[in-house]
Amino acid sequence: MKPKMEGYCEEIINFLPDATFVIDLDGKVIAWNHALENITGVTASQMLGKGNYTYAIPFYGERKPMLANLILLPDEEIEKRYNHINRDGDTLVVDIFIPSFGKDGTYFWAKASPLYDPGGNVVGAIETIRDITDRVKAENEIKKTVQRLEEIINFLPDATFVIDLNGQVIAWNKAMEDITGASASQMLGKGDFAYAIPFYGERKPMLANLILLPDEEIAKRYNNITRDGDTLVVDIFIPSFGKDGTYFWAKASPLYDEHGVIYGAIESIRDISDRKRAEYESEISRKRLEEIINFLPDATVVIDTNGIVRAWNHAMEQISEVSAVNMVGKGNYEYALPFYGERRPILADLVFQPIAELEEKYSHIDREGDTLIVDTFLPLSGKEGRFVWAKASPLYDLKGTITGSIETIRDITDRRKMEERLARSKAELDIAAEIQRSFLPDTIPIIQGFDVAATSVMAKEVGGDFFDVIPMELVPLHKGLYGILIADVSGKGIPAALFMALSRIVVRVNATWHHEPAKAIGSANTIITQDSKSGMFVTLFYGILSEQDRTLTYVNAGHNPPIVYRATDDSFQELSMTGIAIGVLEDEIYDQRSVLINSGDIIVLYTDGVTESLSSSHEMFGELRLKSIVRENKSLTATLIQNKIFEEVQKFSESEPQFDDITLLIIKGIP
Repeated sequence: MKPKMEGYCEEIINFLPDATFVIDLDGKVIAWNHALENITGVTASQMLGKGNYTYAIPFYGERKPMLANLILLPDEEIEKRYNHINRDGDTLVVDIFIPSFGKDGTYFWAKASPLYDPGGNVVGAIETIRDITDRVKAENEIKKTVQRLEEIINFLPDATFVIDLNGQVIAWNKAMEDITGASASQMLGKGDFAYAIPFYGERKPMLANLILLPDEEIAKRYNNITRDGDTLVVDIFIPSFGKDGTYFWAKASPLYDEHGVIYGAIESIRDISDRKRAEYESEISRKRLEEIINFLPDATVVIDTNGIVRAWNHAMEQISEVSAVNMVGKGNYEYALPFYGERRPILADLVFQPIAELEEKYSHIDREGDTLIVDTFLPLSGKEGRFVWAKASPLYDLKGTITGSIETIRDITDRRKMEERLARSKAELDIAAEIQRSFLPDTIPIIQGFDVAATSVMAKEVGGDFFDVIPMELVPLHKGLYGILIADVSGKGIPAALFMALSRIVVRVNATWHHEPAKAIGSANTIITQDSKSGMFVTLFYGILSEQDRTLTYVNAGHNPPIVYRATDDSFQELSMTGIAIGVLEDEIYDQRSVLINSGDIIVLYTDGVTESLSSSHEMFGELRLKSIVRENKSLTATLIQNKIFEEVQKFSESEPQFDDITLLIIKGIP
């Protein structure tokens, strides 16, 4: 029986998804599994029996002790070789970066434990190695995200503060400073409900203090409150705030660390006395890694040649809701009952069957040597059934005799649903992008005395930038006049695209109705402000270009000032703002101005995606570079100048992703 059990052990080690090796007390390799062969490119036949740290060469390029050699050393000796190491009894766990492994180096997680004989004597050591490069990169991305979130909190339009579990303020953003008159320097570190004084004139709990209380306790303090999971939302009137009291919308949520432990709470407050409540949604979801049992993260079953269950791991207990105590030792297809409701062969029983036999039970199956891989649906697993990926292989003893088989099952239901959702979202985005492209002019009309070019490149499938060239020829008196428009909607993605569609239609209609830019934009602003319920706004530059007197009469509603190159003296001027962005104040009055465009003069209208493009060192492209490009290419056509600007922006950004929409509209005076 002992050789047979040794066969089981070797085959199970060989089947482990993690790279694993075993050494004896002489430091000689006595096991080197398939995963380790794959990761190092060194076969077991080349490594078994080797000592003198030969097993370190595939990783470090030299002979040196690995974690398995250090398990019996004191901590101070181990710490000389590893900066960060954990010891759990006689087991060592470490994360390490090996710069010489792989193209750009590799991060590994390693775990080593001593091996004992029946008498309790150490006879060797086992080490398992896992490539965690992707996980480390993901964690680094999370750190960047946390930093960005901290910056976002400070720039949130809603007044926001954060408290820790002691009720001390750890964040107090600019909007909170503005609404309360209390600066962050005055408030940070304060506790004992000091943050309530600017609102109530006294120390008292605010919404952030109540998030862990039961609903009946919260109801004693607020008449109308909504709980969404662990988030509280409330509308409240504070009579002592402001001249006549103030209505606020408030939202509070607990904050969790990476272990799911609450470390504080965040509350956002919005003054809704003079404006309707805008939606502010923030949802961060993060899946925890499933507990790894016996080095096997997936649900796993091992059966012998008689169909008797020899192993049923913790992950299998969870997915089947049957404990190992109730399953190990059972046969007669008992292991199929939790999944199919009947006794029938599972994949582990079919590893030696021909493909024709397998296809009767599975519609799609792959065979890799003597290993079977299949995606299938288990109707009785879980509340609604589960889609699973399953893999099964035979197990052999030292003589090559089959001793049983092993099957691993992985729940891929969420992945299937996500793939379906992603496919639907992609299709919807493609349609939205096509619709948005249809809003932009296909061609620029020929305008006597001017060379005009324009284009827009979205950072995502859809975006918030747009431009337009509007002929005013519907009224004969306005022949030779053209509306010139460039705009940038706040935000990105689908919300910005929807607001862009609304803004373009409203501005275009008003532009054709009112032939004074100030009236057209003023009217458009009133309509957009009244209709906008999202708190979004749009900066734009709109002007009327005249063939007759070569003037551009314009309104700049909070947009980047276009630059004007003067050919006569090789100088630049800017067309500064004449009013705020539209969609902010309903009754905003806009001024209009005029600028003369002589032959050789160039006007560059652009969105901030041009000047705020970042290099790999986080330097902005800036207006100086833009002006330099225009001056150096002043003799080119409007289209070539436009192309040159795009080329230089892309070269400047190098491999950095485009984070904002880029739109350009070039007007060049010609004879």
